[in-house]
This record gives sequence, structure tokens and C-alpha cells, in this order.
Amino acid sequence: MLVVPLLVALAVWLRVRPAAPRLSGTELLRWASIVAASLALVAGSKIAFYGWGTGIRRWDLTCFSGHAVLAWLLWPVLFALLVPPQQRALRFTATLVGAGLAALVAWSRVPIGAHPPSEVIAGLALGLGASLATLYLLRRLALDLPGIVVAAGLAGTLALVTTHAMPRPDTERWFAKAGVALSGAEKPQSRRHWRG
Repeated sequence: MLVVPLLVALAVWLRVRPAAPRLSGTELLRWASIVAASLALVAGSKIAFYGWGTGIRRWDLTCFSGHAVLAWLLWPVLFALLVPPQQRALRFTATLVGAGLAALVAWSRVPIGAHPPSEVIAGLALGLGASLATLYLLRRLALDLPGIVVAAGLAGTLALVTTHAMPRPDTERWFAKAGVALSGAEKPQSRRHWRG
């Protein structure tokens, strides 16, 4: 609920801001395609598991971790954009800090039992690929001070709204319903029976 709106805000600001250089229409479309394809793979893997029980049992791998993918789509890119491209060493360091944060967010899913390590690693691999493609695409751009203020303000506002005013969407239930509807199964596949 926070990452995708923040990505949209960043993309829109880089496209319409008065300062140059701006994100071109082609670059915007490519960035949107990277994000959409990554999220479609996450959703598709979950729907396929719930509907047909797909995955690799030996690795306890049923899907890509969505939190891992989203973390990699946002944090390394955002941190890189905070530094002008001319300052290569500092920008690389900022990107590594963002990557470290993304890795922590991804791995946080394991201790709480949301995903086994295999699914976090799969999400990390998908997210890392998408992040590298995005970083290359945006290599000539950086956020200016108004962009940083807009991003920080939007992130704070979204955090408050999503925490206090909006119910958290149950995306897993949506994926399970979609899997059952598409496969014609009587009920969604469960990890416990799938492991069995």
C-alpha cells in the first residue's frame, strides 16, 4: 500500500517536474513495464500455487515473495535518485544502502513465518533484476530538493493513512480466490497439504 504509490509519485515527479533532465515518455513506459511485469510474476506465482499447487516441493518454493520484490523495486532506486549521477562513488554507496534496506525488508519475512527462505531468495532475485534494470534506465536522473520533499511528504502521508484510516487489503485471499476460480479446484492449495 506504500511502495507502489511512492513509485508512481517518483515517476510522475521525474516526468513533469520543471527542472531538467526529465523522465521521457519512453523511459516512463519502460519503468512502468518493469514494475508491472515484476508484480505480475509475483501475482501469477501465487495464483498458480493456490489453484494448481505449482512450485518446487524440495525447496519449499511456491511463489516469489511480494515484499522482497517490492522492497527491491523501491529502496535501491530511491536511494540512488537522492544523489546526482555525476557523484558516482556516492551514488553507488547510496544504492548499496538502499539495497541493504531492501534485503532486510525481504529477509524480515522469514522470522515471522510469512515465507520460507527459498521464496524470499526467489523474490530477491526477481527484485534485484528489476532494480538493476530500473537503475540503468534512470542512470542520468536524480531527485531535486522539491522531489525529495514531495517523496518524503507523500511517504509520510501514505504511512499515516494506511496505518490509521484504511484496512489492510488481504491480497493472499484475492490470490487464493483467483487460483480457485481459474483452476476449477474446490478449495485453494495449502502449504501444509502441499508439503505433505
